Amino acid sequence: MRTVFEIVPSDYTPEKCSLICEVSNEGFSYCIKEEEAKSFLGLAVYHFDKTKPAVGFPIALQVIFHQKEIFSKTFKKVCVVYSFPQSVLIPFSMYNRERNKTVMNMMFGDIDSNDTILTDVIANQSVYNCYRLPAATLEMVKTQFPNASIVHQYSLIVKNPVKENDIISVIFYSQKVVVDLVKDGKHQLVNSFDYTSPQDISYILLNVCHQFSIKKIHLIIRGLIEENSALYKEIYKYFDDIEFSGFREGYQYSEEITTFPSHYFSHIFDIDSCE
Repeated sequence: MRTVFEIVPSDYTPEKCSLICEVSNEGFSYCIKEEEAKSFLGLAVYHFDKTKPAVGFPIALQVIFHQKEIFSKTFKKVCVVYSFPQSVLIPFSMYNRERNKTVMNMMFGDIDSNDTILTDVIANQSVYNCYRLPAATLEMVKTQFPNASIVHQYSLIVKNPVKENDIISVIFYSQKVVVDLVKDGKHQLVNSFDYTSPQDISYILLNVCHQFSIKKIHLIIRGLIEENSALYKEIYKYFDDIEFSGFREGYQYSEEITTFPSHYFSHIFDIDSCE
């Protein structure tokens, strides 16, 4: 994997820290949080080469885990969040565990024998999140972090309390976005969309607005996007109420982290924990 960012603290006690990881079809990221001080000390972002076969992803993960000294440490707690697009939210009243495979096949095609289906319970919303992951990737992460808590990214998004009635939150990765629409005080849509050009993003966001009869909305941006980029300028053609996500209040961040725009990593810091 290609190293995009890597900020490793020179002095910290792993036994007092949490290692918070995100595994996606785009790559692997982590941050280090000292629990008692509520301080984020370091982080890293690695991108997987999408020109290579997807079957090479767990091998690329293994290389990272073996090469980086940080993964030989024993942390107080490890949390792993999976950001993969094959996910379905099912109300409690309609959920049947024996039908999970059928539901996933109907939504995303016949399940590959090398995929694993998992389910998160989102109690405060009375829904289950049924999702599937490449079995080899899941096994590689479990081998590295056998005692880690795991959860899907959508589950954390839906669990988050709604602070504004009408917003679209967009997390930018290198070739995909994760879109969360909140309307009338509720999460109405959480989904991933692939993109290759700035125009793709405009189409995606405008289509979401069209489907939900939205004429004007507050847009919150997270992830690796530059304010002076062609991508941002394309979005600004159609949305003028745009906010770059900031650092969370009540937390501290290392000096090196604060040299970068806060929205680059805010979605990783927002994970906080899997609990």
